Amino acid sequence: MAKTHTTLQVFVASPSDMDDERSVLPHVVSEFNQTWGSPNGIILDLLRWETHSHPGIGQDGQDVINNQIGDEYDIFLGLMWGRFGTPTNRAESGTEEEFQRAYARLTSEPGSVQIMFYFKDAGIPPSKINSEQLQKVQDFKKTIAKEYGALYHEFETTEQFQTKVRMHLSALVQQWMDGNVTSQLPEIPESDADNLTDSDDPLANLSALEHEPDDEGVIELVEIASDAMNEVTSIIQRMSDATNDLSERFTSLAEETNGIVEKGANMKAAKRVSNKAADDLELFVTRMAVEIREFNKQSTLAMDTFGNIAMISERDLDEDSEDITEVRHNMQGYKTAITESAKSLTEFRNVIFKLPRMTTAFNRARKRAVAVLDDLLNQLRIAADQSQDVDDLLARLEAKPENAH
Repeated sequence: MAKTHTTLQVFVASPSDMDDERSVLPHVVSEFNQTWGSPNGIILDLLRWETHSHPGIGQDGQDVINNQIGDEYDIFLGLMWGRFGTPTNRAESGTEEEFQRAYARLTSEPGSVQIMFYFKDAGIPPSKINSEQLQKVQDFKKTIAKEYGALYHEFETTEQFQTKVRMHLSALVQQWMDGNVTSQLPEIPESDADNLTDSDDPLANLSALEHEPDDEGVIELVEIASDAMNEVTSIIQRMSDATNDLSERFTSLAEETNGIVEKGANMKAAKRVSNKAADDLELFVTRMAVEIREFNKQSTLAMDTFGNIAMISERDLDEDSEDITEVRHNMQGYKTAITESAKSLTEFRNVIFKLPRMTTAFNRARKRAVAVLDDLLNQLRIAADQSQDVDDLLARLEAKPENAH
């Protein structure tokens, strides 16, 4: 039985250094279509030059892509990091030209296309840094904000981008559905409606469901996300305990060191204390490395699950339910725990960093401790940013009229 779907085309524009982010988009779109396609009649079609263009002749390569892909897509998704791109005969880069074409269409036909732009804010390997290209990216970022009125988003990792774009695409499509209510119900073509009972299998529709994946439910997804957030909170507590243990050990070692100084310089005794401190630091690094990996795993699970929740129609949420408010409250507590932990860990990291140089073993252990704390702080920053995106999503759901109390 055929169903009528509305297809929204998503065109991806980016320089060559965004391959990792481009590679996750097919998964995001496939996941979206699996969740939304049949029940809501909305299908996303990802347009990329590598899959939707072929060799041809034009003014230049970008002109060939322009002619083959066209400008009739519904969503423009732009990405940039450290490269601005290769100049064309009409713009400073292919990505800039594609943006300008999308913007020109938006201004001439308001509402005809939605523009979303993302900038990667992460370290670039020294061997790949091109200061001229990087400056052009920074200039372009300022230009689209000031001259074109663009609100762009930044991200640090591919996983963070995946979470952001999943939720943003969902919000955009839901807004589109709110303005096109009749499109929310898939239509059955008249020719099919006349032949619904002509199948050889009297249970054709029921049998077809055996090959379809189960629809994920909001309740189960909220439980998964909440469990993951609780685990992250537990991990933060364990890391805090490890930090306190190390701090207590250092206090004890400081007292021992003072005792050595009062009795007069004793190099062997000083070396023994220094190596003991190095052992404590190495133990701390080992504990933190294990916890950071688990933190990343659980935090990613929580944010990905909330991204999936964003892909489920708000109609699946009970109109009189307080679930959204409760989940949002938990999310805000989660973000607060992360923020407070980051503050205390930053202070502790600075204390470790300022420790005086002693034995070779101690100096190496101190560097490793600072490095693992920097890794942890980076994970905490990413988690806090993602939790803010989720909170924005929940606030939008909470504000919908059917969920008002």
